[in-house]
Amino acid sequence: MRQIKGFTLVELLVVIAIIGVLIALLLPAVQQAREAARRMQCSNNLKQIGIAVHNYHDVFGKFPSAMMLDRARLAVSSCPEGQCGTWTWTAFILPQVEQDNLYELLQVGSLPGEVSLGDATRLAAAKTGFDGYRCPSSSGPDQNTERKVPSGSGDSSADCTGSGCDAIALANYVGANDSNTLDRDTWNGFMAKDTNGRVFTFSDMIDGTSNTIAIGERTWKLADRTLRAGTQLVANGDTANHSRQGHSYVTAGGRWPINCTNSQDCDRGFSSNHPGGAQFLFVDGSVHFLPETIDHDTDTAVDSVYEYLICKDDGNPIGEY
Repeated sequence: MRQIKGFTLVELLVVIAIIGVLIALLLPAVQQAREAARRMQCSNNLKQIGIAVHNYHDVFGKFPSAMMLDRARLAVSSCPEGQCGTWTWTAFILPQVEQDNLYELLQVGSLPGEVSLGDATRLAAAKTGFDGYRCPSSSGPDQNTERKVPSGSGDSSADCTGSGCDAIALANYVGANDSNTLDRDTWNGFMAKDTNGRVFTFSDMIDGTSNTIAIGERTWKLADRTLRAGTQLVANGDTANHSRQGHSYVTAGGRWPINCTNSQDCDRGFSSNHPGGAQFLFVDGSVHFLPETIDHDTDTAVDSVYEYLICKDDGNPIGEY
């Protein structure tokens, strides 16, 4: 009688064990390769933003402001006190990132932000936003439900929680405002609100464009802390208190360490889902990955490498980072 050959139970278990070991060995490598690709795409996003910021400077003779607050500069008078969802730097550079159609549809600068978003078609466009303002490694919803903005005649309370508040497209890139906490009036970084004509040019980058951060990452969530990312196109508020809140939608400060998660205010700093640090666009257009371990001090003085890189005119030499 012919004997039928086959796997014994022991042989089958050995094969299964080998396959399991191979998967355990290969899966981290696959995940690392995917993250490397996402990080490269994020870096490319920042480089394209850098080119756009430079082109904006070529056209207007200044860098884009973080957000527009002065109603006299909006070319309209139908902006009631406390109800101006304000245009931000990501809206100002839309033509420079080849999003002319979106810029024209929203009527950036011709209408106040909250008036523009009162139209259903424009609101839908603001909810979609531009993919180039998202980091592929970052989690989070398509719309920023944590940082809403007023639309039409909507509520402009500090967090815009009343009727007429809408969640628009989430952004993972925010401007460098100050080496300490966020400051709307006496900032020392690259970007702040445009009020009374206060704008920056290349000549204001006293420490050198290669030594000054322009824009960095902020993720939606890291560990167990929701960091709320930022918003595209529009922020909240045109009064002193509300614009303070809206400023945090589009800029960040250096008081909080990179990838900070131990404080509620960490959502005002820079962060990412890239392991070990975050990516930053410098004023010269270069992109650098800064580690969480970079020299940093949380006091009010500008006295660490991280703070030197954010401050545009501290005059300190930059060490290793």
